[in-house]
Amino acid sequence: MTKFSIQPESSTVNWTGKKILGLHTGTINIQSGYISFEQENLTGGEVVIDMTSIIITDIKDPKMRKDFLDHLNNDDFFSVDHFKTSKLTISNAEKIDNRYRIDGHLTIKDLTNPVSFTASVEIFTDFLHILGEIVIDRTLYHMKYGSGKFLSNLGDQLIHDEFILQFKLIGQK
Repeated sequence: MTKFSIQPESSTVNWTGKKILGLHTGTINIQSGYISFEQENLTGGEVVIDMTSIIITDIKDPKMRKDFLDHLNNDDFFSVDHFKTSKLTISNAEKIDNRYRIDGHLTIKDLTNPVSFTASVEIFTDFLHILGEIVIDRTLYHMKYGSGKFLSNLGDQLIHDEFILQFKLIGQK
């Protein structure tokens, strides 16, 4: 078995959350992780996200940006004071052409749900490069604020239930 350690300083995770009248974007840091291979086939892994590192990139006004960040960190969304990390555990991967269909479990706020996504995976001798995107239903993690599933008559205050994580992981043997 070959194991690649994720290099947090070289890896990136960008997030996008949509609402009726627009969207918000930002970044979040990887704390640690690894990806395992058996004879060049992805077999498992784990990626730990540092929830205290959420950054908002689309709001320029410092007060508005701080207010929104405080809102994301509170119990309406990620409860960062209580849950400082989130984790993706890869349980299965199937190679399809030059991409992998990856199945695993995502834990946010100590709630775990299955996830599936596709990613491109390249190995360069001692380095690993993975690009992908995960679509996450926030309501599965008790984030109901502004959700049309739980509240009616939200009008232009509706927040889409799904948010997107686009990631680039760099690993080293």
